[in-house]
Amino acid sequence: MKGIKYILLFSFALTLLGIIARTLVPFRGGNESFILGVLILSSLIPIYGILSLVKKQHRIEASMLFISIPLIFGVLFRLMNWPFGNEMIIIGSQILFLVSIGILIYSIIKKTKISESILFVTIGFCSLTYCFKVLFWPSSKTLIIAAFITIGVALLIILKKKSKFKVSKVVLGIIILLFTLSFITKESKLFQNSNINLLSPESNHPEDYYMNAWLLYSEGDTKKAKTNLQNAIDELNNPDNEYANRFSKNRNNYLRAYEAAMNMLNNDNWNTLEWPDQTMGN
Repeated sequence: MKGIKYILLFSFALTLLGIIARTLVPFRGGNESFILGVLILSSLIPIYGILSLVKKQHRIEASMLFISIPLIFGVLFRLMNWPFGNEMIIIGSQILFLVSIGILIYSIIKKTKISESILFVTIGFCSLTYCFKVLFWPSSKTLIIAAFITIGVALLIILKKKSKFKVSKVVLGIIILLFTLSFITKESKLFQNSNINLLSPESNHPEDYYMNAWLLYSEGDTKKAKTNLQNAIDELNNPDNEYANRFSKNRNNYLRAYEAAMNMLNNDNWNTLEWPDQTMGN
């Protein structure tokens, strides 16, 4: 049981690393860490649940983990820009929130484990806040403030009640993960910086293609990065591209930089983003 908890914490750490790679600081291997972390989580949670039932320990915690699986996959699919991510987040967050409320009511009626139940309500509320935030639903900012206060109350409970009950490291891992999701996650950097109009290539700034190629490579999609970088080179040589023509005196500088980047990309070692001495202006 203890060993599984440590593996679960490790998978939480991998998932958190992947979330950071997809939203804050893109780096090589971030996607793989994200996917691996989610796969380990989803594989071990049912095993942890069975052991909890057999040993009659941490059963509420195991239940919360189990019903969080759709939300975990929703986060993965959403941040990886795969289909049905939004639907899984909506379903998963609402189920998690409603079940956490049910657990709190049950604990109050039975007058047992009320403090732990408050922690689970915090988890459910943070998951709902994340849903509102990423889907841009009304009142999302108000919910974020409320979630921040709720997390503060939950942490105070942990500090004041730690002598009376033992807070599982897995619960703390969940709270930390949801804190990250609720407060620092954004769309993929590629999504934020995408200014490419595929229907009118000549209206695209070659630097947009170049920047998109860098972001795609940072996010681990080498194939699309090559396509965008080749588009940057093609549009720089395109006589109909208004931006390239406006700054044609610097065209050779850009070509050298883009071709050098393509060589690094082909060798899978594109480590620096080089800019010519003078930047094309819009």
